[in-house]
Order: sequence, then C-alpha cells, then structure tokens
Amino acid sequence: MNFTVALAMYPQVNTLERNLKAERSALERLAAWAYQFSSTIVLGDIAPAFRKARHSLLWIEIGASLKLFGGLRPLLARIDQELAELNYTYRLGVGPTLEGAALLARAGIRIAIMTTERFSARIRNLPIRYLALTDETFRHLHIAGIRTIGLLLELPRDALAKRFGPQTSDYLARLVGTAPDPRPTFELPRHYDAHFAFDFELQSTEALLFPLQRMLREFCGYLRGLDVCVQHFDLILEHHGAAATSLRLGLSRPERSAEKFLTLVREQLDRITIPAPTVGLRLSARHFVEPSAQQSDFFSRALQNSEEFAHTFDRLVARLGVEHVHWIQCVADHRPEACWRKSHAADAQRATLAFPERPLWLLPQPKLLQRSHLIQVISGPERIESGWWDGGDIQRDYYILRTRDGANLWAYKDLAHNGEWYLHGYWS
Repeated sequence: MNFTVALAMYPQVNTLERNLKAERSALERLAAWAYQFSSTIVLGDIAPAFRKARHSLLWIEIGASLKLFGGLRPLLARIDQELAELNYTYRLGVGPTLEGAALLARAGIRIAIMTTERFSARIRNLPIRYLALTDETFRHLHIAGIRTIGLLLELPRDALAKRFGPQTSDYLARLVGTAPDPRPTFELPRHYDAHFAFDFELQSTEALLFPLQRMLREFCGYLRGLDVCVQHFDLILEHHGAAATSLRLGLSRPERSAEKFLTLVREQLDRITIPAPTVGLRLSARHFVEPSAQQSDFFSRALQNSEEFAHTFDRLVARLGVEHVHWIQCVADHRPEACWRKSHAADAQRATLAFPERPLWLLPQPKLLQRSHLIQVISGPERIESGWWDGGDIQRDYYILRTRDGANLWAYKDLAHNGEWYLHGYWS
C-alpha cells in the first residue's frame, strides 16, 4: 500500500526506516550462530526491493548433522527453540536442494522432503508466486496462462531460456536438482564483533536487557560452533553526545552460557550510571580457550558445587568490581607467613602447590607460648629452614599441640635465636 494512503487511513501508524546494512549484519550474526548446527552455512542476498524485504535467506546443510543431534525432529526442535529465544520471525523449509528448501520456506510447508522426486511431486500444484523469479517473468507467465509450478516445469527448457533468458531455466534446473548449485559458504570469523544500532534512545540500563539477551545468545551460538569458551569479553555502550561506556566481563573459569553472561552483565549495569541515552551496543571477544572437560562421580555433587561457587564468585566480582575481590594464592616459599599472597581475581592462577597441611588461622605475629600450655604433642617436629636470600632467615621446629580444653595449636621452637616456644596458628 502507498504510504500516503496508509497514513490517511490510519494516522497513528508508526514508520521505521529500513536499514540494509543492519539487515545484513543481523543475517551474518545468525550465520555465526547457526554454525553450531553445521559447518556448511550459505548466506542469501538482502533484497533491496521492499516487497522482498522479508525473504532474506540462510541455508544450513543438515544432512551431516542428523546423527549428532539425534535425528531430524530433535534437530529442527532445537533450531526452533533457539530461534524463538532469539525473537526472530522466520519460516523454515527442509528440501533436497538450496532453492527447493527456500521455496518450501516461502510456501510455509514444514514437511521435510529429502528426495528430488518427492519434492517435484509436492510442488507441482503450488502457485508460481513462490518461485524466485523477476516481476517481468511473472507478468509474462500470467499472460501465457501458466499459474502453477508444475505447468512451468513441463515447458521445454530451451524455449524458456529463449523467451525469459538463461537465468530462468538455470534457476529451475537448480530448483529440482538437475543442475549443481555452487555457492560460497559462510566463513566463521576468528574474532567476534557484533554491533546493535538502535533507531531510538534507551534511557535506562533495564531497557538494555532485551537486546542484550539476543546478543549474548547469538554469541554463545558462535562459541558452540567453534567449540570454545571465553574468560572475558568486552561490552561497549554507545551514547548520543557522550563517550562510550566500556565494560569488561571476566569469569573465573571458561564459560559459554548465555544465562550466566546475562547475570554478570546485569550485575555490572546495576553499579554504573550511564552518562547519556544509549543508541548502540557492541560485543567484542578476541581470545578464546578450550572448554574444560570436567567430570565428577555420578553420586557426587562436587563438580556442581564447584560450578556454583565459580558463578557466585563471578557475580561478586561483577557487583563489587575486580579491585575489591581477591583470591588467596599460594607462593613457593616454605615460611608460613610468606607462603601466600593476595591476588586480583582476574590475575589469579589456579595452580596448587604441594604444601603440608596448614592451619587456616595464622597469627599476624607469632606470640610467646607459656610452657605450661604444652600439654600434649600431637605431631611433629616439622623443621622449616628458609629465607636466607632476603634477610628473613628462620630455623624452626613446628608441632601440633593440644591444650586442656581440646584445642589444637600450631607452635614452633625457635632454633635460630632463643630456643623459646611460639604460638603461630590455630587448628580449631
């Protein structure tokens, strides 16, 4: 309908300016997301004509993926579910050729047709309007009285090529599988960089959550396609008339869960104030790591508890800031007061050192221990001689002692200086 006529009939109509670049970007993000289902993805063209604006195509070769996903129905159900979560409007067709699948999608036929014979029989009675032909070709076919695809396919190909050009006969040959359909496949980028531009200004961080959900789900589809995870990525909020706001999302372990990513983003958004309305979002990831293949005992919850702790830790970092959350990290030094250090969450290394058992509670400074407290020696001595290289030379014999009330103390005898006993920590 002409826009002026539509506006006269319905003055409240909202208009949106079409952005071909944004449509192409969305199709490429979907192609990267679809890579998790197949390694052969073909991108269609974005039609400039408004009448064909809703006919953008994305092909996924699924024949080699059926066994991996448990068959055709589970695979299609998975694709449907994830596309629904992404809030895209789409039509799906399954056919033996590229153009055949596109035709079935345009016609709204969800029946999977796997052979060219069944496909040719199924489309015979369909109107020719579902074919990807030019408007001029459609007009001449109507004048000639050809209304169905079956009638068109019965015409001699040489006559069609002479009347409508070789592209029409070539298209019909590719449609029914009598000619090959070589097309360049989509190349998955080595670095991820997605951008959302809004046609309006978002005034609050809460309004960003809906586009962020789609952005993060597309990102996780890309990660699954590469079979990798991330430990950090960047989110940039673009503002109208102000500098962009940059957020670095870091995780304690490699991850590719959209739900966990969204939780961390929400925590960070809650602690910032945006300087101006947001007009765009950009998500960027440059470094990827292999997924950690962890497995626990069938009856044990150790792995689940570890994952829950890691997620809780990441939320604390996102809410409080990386500079306010620390790990306790072991250091290769046998002196108890020097065998650990405080490190930032982003810099902490998970390597463990083989130290003997130590009490969790150490005194800031060892205290002189009265001999009357030396009731019972539980274990020891453990001799520690170290620190000669930095002037903190020690020579001690450590013991675990038990007091009259049953508490275990960690104490040592100073062999280098006065031979006295000192309390250094508590076991319980």
